[in-house]
Amino acid sequence: MHKVITINRQSGSGGAYIGAKVAEELGIICYDKQLIQMALGHSKMEYSEHADLFSGADEKRPNLAFYRRYSEGDLVDVNPSEAMFELEQKFILDTAQNEDLVVVGRCANYVFRDVDTVNELAVCIVADKEFRIKRVMDESGMSEGKAERFIEKTDKQRSDYYYYITKQHWNDAESYEMVLNSSRLGIDECVKILVACFKNYL
Repeated sequence: MHKVITINRQSGSGGAYIGAKVAEELGIICYDKQLIQMALGHSKMEYSEHADLFSGADEKRPNLAFYRRYSEGDLVDVNPSEAMFELEQKFILDTAQNEDLVVVGRCANYVFRDVDTVNELAVCIVADKEFRIKRVMDESGMSEGKAERFIEKTDKQRSDYYYYITKQHWNDAESYEMVLNSSRLGIDECVKILVACFKNYL
């Protein structure tokens, strides 16, 4: 039975970096933003007339003011956000049957909610706001005010998307086996904890 770590993360918490480092240390694949093209390719829809529209809707709740639905291939009467989630879900589930992996975002913990053929550890990475603002400033060169607004906007977008897909709250601790505070534990310690969990408990 293969093992999967799914990571949801607050903006600026370092969740994507932690996921990539965990996968690197374990010698497995981490799927994050590249999951979009992998999912489109897996479904043979990378050349679809709607491919750009679907990929642009990744981790975004549809704008109800411009709500449209599409049908193509196995996707029937769905909007772009639903379509992208369905494609990513199928790719993640199919891949997890054949190899260990780390998945960042994409409601991946929800994807595995009823799956008993994979050992999954659902993780949420959080951090104190000051830590997150500073991390975004250091990585992007944004001003403090702009970094704060970026964090707030990104977290709201992810929260809205997660609720739209799952009808559950993204920040509900009961949705996860583990919640790690990267500002208090440290990024490297979070990586060590997840690597140890993968090796010893999954």
